[in-house]
Amino acid sequence: MTAGEAVRYRRLQQQLARTKKGSANRARVRAHMNKIMGRVTDRRTDLCAQTAATLTAKNALVVLEDLKTRNMTASASGTFAEPGSRVVQKRGLNRAILDKGWHRLERALTSAARYTGTRVVKVNPAYTSQRCATCGFVTETNRESQAVFRCKATGCGHTAHADMNAAINIKHAAGHAASASAPAGP
Repeated sequence: MTAGEAVRYRRLQQQLARTKKGSANRARVRAHMNKIMGRVTDRRTDLCAQTAATLTAKNALVVLEDLKTRNMTASASGTFAEPGSRVVQKRGLNRAILDKGWHRLERALTSAARYTGTRVVKVNPAYTSQRCATCGFVTETNRESQAVFRCKATGCGHTAHADMNAAINIKHAAGHAASASAPAGP
């Protein structure tokens, strides 16, 4: 949603709250809200379809982390007796995750792959960002920050961008998954 659309949508929500239920004015406001959200949805779907077409046309294998979006976007609000911590930050993170439309991209990739013969492989995301791509040592302290990966294994000392290290681990895991699912030779 663009900044202008967000402002308009917020104003329409305020107008909706002031209208009488069942009125023609309320129906008109809801129609305007649906029009804005329809445009946003169409843009997201189009971007996913274009990205999926590009990826499947250029690659024989596309690897995705099998992320559980529903679990990742669970509420942090807690209960009345024990309220959650950092609820506002979690709400912003949830909104950002859902705004990206990871599941929509996965569906678009699967659909586009049927026409190009590309294989889409899902990899278990466990420890992909904490495992060293060179020696395989896994510990929480390997990932020093969001961007820095430094292996703490004695004798290794591998240093890389954390996302690049995780991408290499995902690629290796995909190789194991692809070879496991490949048909046996003669």
